[in-house]
Amino acid sequence: MKPETIPVPPIGLTAKYPELGTGPVPTDAYRDPAIYRKEIEAIFKRSWYMIGRVEQIPEPGDYFVFQLPTFHQSLLICRDRDGGINAFHNVCPHRGNVVAHRGAGKCRGVFMCRFHGWSFDLKGNLANVRDSEGFFDLDKSQLGLKPVPMGIWEGFIFVAPTDQPFQTLEDYLGQQGEDLAGYPWGACTQSYQFETEIACNWKLAVDSPAEVYHIPILHPNSAAPTMMASGNPFGRLLDVTLLGPHRTNSHYSVQAVPRPVQKLAYDHAAAAQNVVQETLDYAMPPGINRTRDRNWSVDLVMFFPGLAFTVSAGMYTAHQVWPLAHNRCLYQQRVFVRPARNAAERFGQENTMVEFRDVVMEDLSTLEHIQRALDNGQIHQFHYHDHELALRHNHQVACDAVAAWEREQSFPDQPE
Repeated sequence: MKPETIPVPPIGLTAKYPELGTGPVPTDAYRDPAIYRKEIEAIFKRSWYMIGRVEQIPEPGDYFVFQLPTFHQSLLICRDRDGGINAFHNVCPHRGNVVAHRGAGKCRGVFMCRFHGWSFDLKGNLANVRDSEGFFDLDKSQLGLKPVPMGIWEGFIFVAPTDQPFQTLEDYLGQQGEDLAGYPWGACTQSYQFETEIACNWKLAVDSPAEVYHIPILHPNSAAPTMMASGNPFGRLLDVTLLGPHRTNSHYSVQAVPRPVQKLAYDHAAAAQNVVQETLDYAMPPGINRTRDRNWSVDLVMFFPGLAFTVSAGMYTAHQVWPLAHNRCLYQQRVFVRPARNAAERFGQENTMVEFRDVVMEDLSTLEHIQRALDNGQIHQFHYHDHELALRHNHQVACDAVAAWEREQSFPDQPE
């Protein structure tokens, strides 16, 4: 099929989910501090959070520390001598100092607090107390590091921010998690990460990459040359799939004529903008390119409230949004690629990382302007395009969660 005859994705995505409606969406939830406080209770304290991968701690004694934004928690994740992975609050039970001071490293035996020297083994047990005779009825068995609820999915380490999670990790991931099992997440062991704080509501940051209506205008030299190619002038999506609170956007792409440097890079490495067939040495799980469309390029797989993966044939990117205030959030991005086998592949990967960075920086450039308009009361409704369905869904899921939580507070003994 010649590129000029390839059909353009049609209008009609929202019609698949009539329960979401088509009318304007009020903007109160993007600017009201009272609603934000309810979202923390109703949504964020009840969710699970991806904090890393098992490859970060391959050997016994390996550890990393993760600062959990939103909740102001320091977490210590380590592999013990039996090969198990454990997660603890990075807090000494004696006086509250941290027990692991570096961001990552190798523990040779015990973690020692550098305040009074209490030490803990790789399973969190209290190993030694200096001058223990001076304490009164000290029960060492009850003074280990406090564990954090943790689970592992496809090599990703997830934690819950409360002692008693609202739901299991399996229930949180739901059908979306089941449908993504089998993608070679663990093959992409090389990564880089950056983060930035944005003066906007968390939902604006989540929504930013979740629609393509903006592609031709905001990304004319980065994403648009592929998503707008071959008669797709508006960069429309192939499909949107909603699964409970989660959702997936499947992106259309027909490779336009790349610039010389792009062509050299694309010829040697998988990128978000191209599908390198040689890398497809695995069966695509059902949750990736659900339509099996030949013009598919990437999926944006979103786990409510703030985790998303941009998944292509040979690489993926993890995006995480953490709320800090009603009009402030932290955005983190980590790009995962397979180890380069030669210099040409390494060059192609580097080009991809730069393109990813440019697209994200272009996305984020608009958000603080939008938040100022919301905070100043200059815009009271959003009017969503058919291919902004993921944004409409995100807003509805957040509002439903808050409403359910409010009912629980009013009638705590009534089942949902």
